[in-house]
Amino acid sequence: MSDSEKPVWVWLPARPHPVRCGAFSLVRGVGTFHYDEEYLARPDALQLDEFNLRFTRSRKGLRETRQGGLFGVFRDASPEGFGLALLEQLRGTTLADPMQRLELSEGDSVGAVEVCDDIAARMNFQPPAAEHLLDVIAKLPPGRASSHAAREVKGIKGTSLGGERPKLTVLHKGQYWIAKLQDRGDPPHAPLREFVAMRLARRCGIRAAEVEFTPVGDREVLLVRRFDRHVDAEGQVFRSLYASAHTVLRLDAQTRGERQRSYIALAYELERWCGRAGVNTAELKRELWRRMAFNALCGNGDDHPRNHGLLYRDGRWGLSDAFDIAPYTSFSGTLAMAITRDGSSVATAKNLLKTCENFGVDPTDAANYIEETQATIAAGWGEEQRACGVPQDTLTPPSFEWLAGQA
Repeated sequence: MSDSEKPVWVWLPARPHPVRCGAFSLVRGVGTFHYDEEYLARPDALQLDEFNLRFTRSRKGLRETRQGGLFGVFRDASPEGFGLALLEQLRGTTLADPMQRLELSEGDSVGAVEVCDDIAARMNFQPPAAEHLLDVIAKLPPGRASSHAAREVKGIKGTSLGGERPKLTVLHKGQYWIAKLQDRGDPPHAPLREFVAMRLARRCGIRAAEVEFTPVGDREVLLVRRFDRHVDAEGQVFRSLYASAHTVLRLDAQTRGERQRSYIALAYELERWCGRAGVNTAELKRELWRRMAFNALCGNGDDHPRNHGLLYRDGRWGLSDAFDIAPYTSFSGTLAMAITRDGSSVATAKNLLKTCENFGVDPTDAANYIEETQATIAAGWGEEQRACGVPQDTLTPPSFEWLAGQA
């Protein structure tokens, strides 16, 4: 194959080894994908994306011009932010070509899709033990940021995880977890703040990823269990298909104000992606409303479309576990995605109630949820800090002052 065309591989459910499913080419910003005939003939073949990568035998294939020609699930699997910077540093080169990024990315990219010639490198990926990372952090001189540990772990070649904050996939309790580190310039106690919010989300009826908080001297590490990976007793790794909300909403750039960049649009897509026999899409939409409300109540303004996603498990698409709930120390009262049909992203109780019926939530139930969740956050903020061994006043609790606004 040429440098502008690469095989595409997928880990099908309950299979620890990938199969080739097609080929992707990228020429002058236009991406083209063809499913292989052999893959289409498989009885267990799955579409990589319910709408943008539907099964077709068309010789023209499927075309994409957004995101520089990368189909959404390919973009989701490509290193960005801290992961890309780390990969470039360790490789000693700038990776401006998106096809090169896909080829050189690590085997810890989100989901079950890889675009590369060297699939063996992905299959041979071995994350460092969490204990090894923590040991490296403990030995860092006081003046060095914890993010330096991600570059010094023995054998590390990079990470394909997205986001700007430093993070690394590690092996912990026999499973894959993401270790999130405090970086220079982060607000104080960023890992602790995210830990508390994620724990409280669970207490407020949200399916959130499992988290652990680990202090290392004066430093902090947050561990988040990966929901798109499972390691069995023999050490075989199983991967689950994933599509970020950015992909599901068919967005291009990360630009606030886009009409589709909204919770209501995502609720509509839940119906399209997840509306199958036996799937309670009504409950999925109610869960999405609770996540939106919780973000507003705890002050998490970083709820952009790449911090939401859908996961394929148990033979169907559904909401992935909630992740990356990290309240701001000083919240402006505005979420990253629109709350109402008229495009407002202002996080007021009025807006949350105004839109609740679009998610199938009864207004009385919505008002009760807001009241109860506010009380749970207020009481649990200190409790969760004490539970992980830090003084309960280490973090300033949310003030909720923005909820009374009129926008």
